[in-house]
Amino acid sequence: MSDNIVRPFGRKARALALIDPDKCTGCGYCGMFCVMECIELQPDGLYAVNSERCIGCRSCKVNCFNDAITMIQPKREET
Repeated sequence: MSDNIVRPFGRKARALALIDPDKCTGCGYCGMFCVMECIELQPDGLYAVNSERCIGCRSCKVNCFNDAITMIQPKREET
């Protein structure tokens, strides 16, 4: 079964979370509320998003007190 039968207009592009290291304080709230567990603590004590696992739910953005998370649109592949 082709994926286009289920989605006749193709897959919707999802936004991905991106953490600004200058604004991140390392509090960990974004990681606590991430439903996909894709926010990982880095050796420097700050957090980063594993973009392969991120589904763009915005849970991390809503729970970030420092406004350190932005949602970006992935680049579209040329067909």
